[in-house]
Amino acid sequence: MLQETNNGSAGTALTNELARERNREAADRTLLAWIRTSLAMISLGFGMERLGQAALDLEGRAAGFSPLKTRLFGASLVTLGILATLAGMWEHRLMLRAILREDFRYSDRPAIARMMGWALVLVGVAALVAIFTVF
Repeated sequence: MLQETNNGSAGTALTNELARERNREAADRTLLAWIRTSLAMISLGFGMERLGQAALDLEGRAAGFSPLKTRLFGASLVTLGILATLAGMWEHRLMLRAILREDFRYSDRPAIARMMGWALVLVGVAALVAIFTVF
């Protein structure tokens, strides 16, 4: 427990520094979560494309199955994974800059995770349309 000084400034300064450290660690954990999510999307996209190629090599051209579809959706997931990594790094940099400011206050900013979620929904809807149509 902190001992209170006469003016309380030493205790307040230590509390502020500990809060900054917690915010820094939270920002680092968030960046690592972005990286894990990105790796999953990139791996899934690469795996989807390779699996499609392997299926074509084994079976020939199956009805309704095209290498263009697997390549497009694999590339879409890889691209989304790359964008998620860049967005996470951008958000991390902004947070570290904010923490270093003397007048650090929380400020609301766009929810990058929600934007990535919507992008993933769009890729999924496009995949469903592609499954039921031939292009």
